[in-house]
Amino acid sequence: MKQCHSKVTVLYNEITSLQCKDDQAILSEQGAKEDAKIIAKALVSDGYRAAIFKLTQDNLRDLSKVKTNLFFNLCDGIGNLSKTEHKVPEILDQMNLPYTGANASSLILTTNKVLTKKIFEQEAIPTPAYAVFEAVPDSLPKGLAFPLFVKPVAEDCSLGIDANSFVENLSDLKRKVRYLLEKYQQPVLAEEYIAGRELNVTVIGNGKEARVLPISEIIFGKFYVGKKKFVDFKAKWLENSLFYRNTIGVCPAKISKSLANKIERLSLKAYFACGGRDYARIDMRLSRENVPYFLEVNLNCDISPGMGASRSAKAGGLSYPQFIGKLALFASKRYENF
Repeated sequence: MKQCHSKVTVLYNEITSLQCKDDQAILSEQGAKEDAKIIAKALVSDGYRAAIFKLTQDNLRDLSKVKTNLFFNLCDGIGNLSKTEHKVPEILDQMNLPYTGANASSLILTTNKVLTKKIFEQEAIPTPAYAVFEAVPDSLPKGLAFPLFVKPVAEDCSLGIDANSFVENLSDLKRKVRYLLEKYQQPVLAEEYIAGRELNVTVIGNGKEARVLPISEIIFGKFYVGKKKFVDFKAKWLENSLFYRNTIGVCPAKISKSLANKIERLSLKAYFACGGRDYARIDMRLSRENVPYFLEVNLNCDISPGMGASRSAKAGGLSYPQFIGKLALFASKRYENF
């Protein structure tokens, strides 16, 4: 796909407060149209023609009428329908339309943190010990030790993660599990808390072209002195909060070359095993013994300016338009015979 002659249409969806009662979910989806415009502008800067398309329940059939060489899929779902992120690539595949990012089966896999951890185990990728609860536990399962980190099995954007996600005893575990079961109506994951550093790894490309961008680290500021260091919903989304202002992304992370090589090798392994395409962000904790523990793989991750993936791209020598343009190019190469 030659950039100067190619058109890319940025797909996005919006969730409104009238059709979503979860304020946290609304907040995490805000700004979708602005993000689409930013991506489109970056594509134009990199030599593409670009447009945006708001996907709703009512215009799905119109996708096949759009004159474009590639859809840049930013959708978290179809319009206001919850839990439909995987439906977007599923529909695009059914219509034989080219698009960026992961397919439906890979999104279903990685949205479920437990299924992802099972992949890590199969591939000998370190991940914290864990248990899954479908009811409030009477005791701590064998093989698991406090402190634990507790969260919903299948939410993203750090939904369900707050100060009470860190538990040190059975009473607090029961309280948090009960709350999450009632609020999110899905199983709850409890994994051993890894004291140490928080790292993000961005992988871009496909096949032999796939590579790991410089590793990024979340640096916890003075506000976290005496507190457990992890990124919860407030730290990720509430820009005026002390949590947000005291979790600063730094790239590249200050780690040894040998450790970086190990993390890169394991990250590529996780990326391919989970069906990564074009780009993904992998979250992990680095223990005090410098063991990287993989937590999850975020396919179709946030690529807004200033976020982890774009920060790593900048550290890797890519301007923002170059970064976005590369993602479109990686995707287009998968459809050369389209």
